[in-house]
Amino acid sequence: MRLLNINDINHLTQETAVTVGMFDGLHLGHRHLVKRLLKVAGCSKQEPIVVTFDRHPRQVLDPSTQLSLLSTSDERLALLEECGVPTVVMVHFDIETASLSACDFTRQFLCKRLNMHTLLLGYDNMFGSRSKNDFDLLPQLAAEIGFSICRDEAVLIEGVEVSSTKIRKALTNGDIALANTMLGRPYTIEGTVIHGRHIGSALGFPTANISPSDPNKLLPSAGVYALRATIDETHYAAMANLGSQPTFNQDVPALEVHLLDFDGDLYNRQIQVEFISRLRDIQTFASPDALTEQLQKDREATRTIIHQQI
Repeated sequence: MRLLNINDINHLTQETAVTVGMFDGLHLGHRHLVKRLLKVAGCSKQEPIVVTFDRHPRQVLDPSTQLSLLSTSDERLALLEECGVPTVVMVHFDIETASLSACDFTRQFLCKRLNMHTLLLGYDNMFGSRSKNDFDLLPQLAAEIGFSICRDEAVLIEGVEVSSTKIRKALTNGDIALANTMLGRPYTIEGTVIHGRHIGSALGFPTANISPSDPNKLLPSAGVYALRATIDETHYAAMANLGSQPTFNQDVPALEVHLLDFDGDLYNRQIQVEFISRLRDIQTFASPDALTEQLQKDREATRTIIHQQI
């Protein structure tokens, strides 16, 4: 896959079919849009291009609000490559870019530089400055310049449109099943194993305390989860305590992962975890022995769930 910076492009000679968006999480709706882009481009002998941004627009327009993302920039690019996208054009999103209207953005970037002849929009896709809102004038611009506009339809799950917003809500509600269904894959977090409080080791359940690679990556709601962990391309069944540890009066949230059937040192190593199922809420137990008994049940439940996935 080619990754190009919009500022490094003067003018592409080949006609292109383009779609524009943040594509956070690259969920089933995004994947449907990309699949249609590839089909439209193939039928018209145009080069398919996905245009995206190096930062989420809300991080620039409303920096005081903490926005939790479904995918890091690297994850987004990897997922687009998996979908068969041959070219991604990255646009630096700043105040100047945010000030461009939809028509100005289309003229300046999509038509002049990318030689766009087809613009494919998602069912609810919009771009351009809200204060200079001329998005509805794009059909008029298309007739003037000479490009076509196609709208993709929504992807529905149980009658509800798939969207990044709905997936974020599902994760914050602990509904891993719905989030994964809308994503079309398990929700993942990658990070480095750091030293923790060593409480799990004392109970016979040593854990890897994970520091996420991107502090803006959304963490699901607090709870105990069944996971699939990957270290150096080797997969393990795993379970996680995400949140506090009230039994030991520990209120600082943490993502602590116990790998089943693993024995070794994980400190400073990279680990990726896929959230497969939510087992239960975090609870306060009367004693460490009572917690250990529950952890044993959680481990067996995790083993069953993960093995069913294989």
